[in-house]
Amino acid sequence: MKVLCQGKELSDALAKVVKALPVKRNNLILEGIKLTAMGDTLTMFATDLELAIEKKINAQVLIEGEIVVPGRLFADYAKKIEEEQVELDGTTTTKLVLRYLDSELQIKCLSAEEYPMFRSVDTQNSFVILKREFKDIIGRVLFSVASDDGRPSLRGVCLNVKEDEIDAVATDGFRLAMAKAIIKNNGIIDKLVVPTKSISELSKLIDDGDDTVTVYVENNYMMVDLFHTKIVTRLISEEFINYEKIIPVTFSTVTTVDKKLFETAVDRVSLINRLDKKAFVKIEIKEDVILLNAHSDDGEINEKITTKLHGKDLTIGFNAKYLIDCLHVIDEPVITLNFNASGSPGVIKSDSEKWLYFILPLRVVG
Repeated sequence: MKVLCQGKELSDALAKVVKALPVKRNNLILEGIKLTAMGDTLTMFATDLELAIEKKINAQVLIEGEIVVPGRLFADYAKKIEEEQVELDGTTTTKLVLRYLDSELQIKCLSAEEYPMFRSVDTQNSFVILKREFKDIIGRVLFSVASDDGRPSLRGVCLNVKEDEIDAVATDGFRLAMAKAIIKNNGIIDKLVVPTKSISELSKLIDDGDDTVTVYVENNYMMVDLFHTKIVTRLISEEFINYEKIIPVTFSTVTTVDKKLFETAVDRVSLINRLDKKAFVKIEIKEDVILLNAHSDDGEINEKITTKLHGKDLTIGFNAKYLIDCLHVIDEPVITLNFNASGSPGVIKSDSEKWLYFILPLRVVG
């Protein structure tokens, strides 16, 4: 293969594709990015066998062909020559020569015959969603994914596709995050569990525009087509938990609070024991105030904020990090804190019902 292309387009495309390279470097061929020159297009493709990203750019193709280049090195080098027109000469299968101005890079390559094929997903079953809403619901739940749980389904985000709505749900067994969005459904009623890396990179590749994106599903694979970029991911086959059965629908203590005031107060009191594995914060709700307390061997911090209480007084304790994580992604000015007992889960939500955070409590001592 031999092509001419713009350095900026090449660098931008490689920055996207390189995200699909495996984290662990134990397979030489998968550490590469496959370049395919055909017609008037240069296609870049990378995969770790779970996530695959394909990106096309316009190019002047002098000789058609394909080659596999060391992915991270090639992407890093392309960033340094974004302002130049570059020539990619892979007329031999053992090296690629990249030329720009009066300089060149020679890099050892592998044969494309050994590289996995891009798996296309049938387009018969799909759903359509606004880009900004898809990006939003992923961002609202991704932090709750389990990082080391033994259950595979908890190491991903569940996309529960319904008739005209989708729930994005993530849990690590101690907390659960859920966000909802409206969709146009074209033949899917299913719970799709998308691996953490795949859903995270997908979120980064989607912009927050008002146009739509179509998500295709076939068997155990999901594909998102973003015009010149395609993302394909293998889905986690283990069934996701029945989260709808564990979230309470009625509460005996409901208090409305200014989100920013509550977040700032929790953030401050947690400073005293932030190094503890379980940074405990005690919350007392009574009449028109919320009292927050945290302590450690270094001292004690108390905060008081005003609230509107509906129901019973309550004292409950939580891991401060779990509270702060969900408060950081809430962008509404007022939230409701919902409880039933000091030993029962707490639920943070808003009047819009578009998102919800469920957190297991810690035992209050004394």
